[in-house]
Amino acid sequence: MTRKRGMTLLGIFGSLLSTLGCGGTDAASALGATDGGDSSATTREAATVPKGAEAVMKRKCATCHGDNMAGSTKAIDGVTSDPRVELYAPNLTPDIETGLGDSSVADPAKRGYTDLALARAIRNGYDKDDLQLCPQMTHFAEMTDFEVFSIVKYLRSMPPVKQKILRSVCPPLKSKAEQSGG
Repeated sequence: MTRKRGMTLLGIFGSLLSTLGCGGTDAASALGATDGGDSSATTREAATVPKGAEAVMKRKCATCHGDNMAGSTKAIDGVTSDPRVELYAPNLTPDIETGLGDSSVADPAKRGYTDLALARAIRNGYDKDDLQLCPQMTHFAEMTDFEVFSIVKYLRSMPPVKQKILRSVCPPLKSKAEQSGG
């Protein structure tokens, strides 16, 4: 199929979806492109390490996670006035034991983040075990697939840093008693 014919069919399909009330006014939005316009620049597959590095800087991730993304061994000050809350930015390097881990490990207790699980944590605040992260962590629900998966690729490209981080405490989600086990 030629590119022109494919684009025509895509336009017809998009118009049909729009007519049927499936949202979006063009084929790209009907098919899930989150930035509109040229879907090739918005998809997970188009994500790049350099764009991930730019997004990490733009979103100021290093403020909490550090320049090397290895997390914070000391509680982050000034995030909340609740004295029960202790926030520790996790290690986001690909270290197997103390960072994002290896998503191909068979043992669920030792399994690391998949790309999808990491994207969900960044966007929606849920970890790889489907537990809610502390609400004080900044979440980016509006982040496009291109941006979030560029960040994921960037984090995966970083050198692993072995740095154990305490589990955050944010009652009622995560208690002080659970901290030593996390």
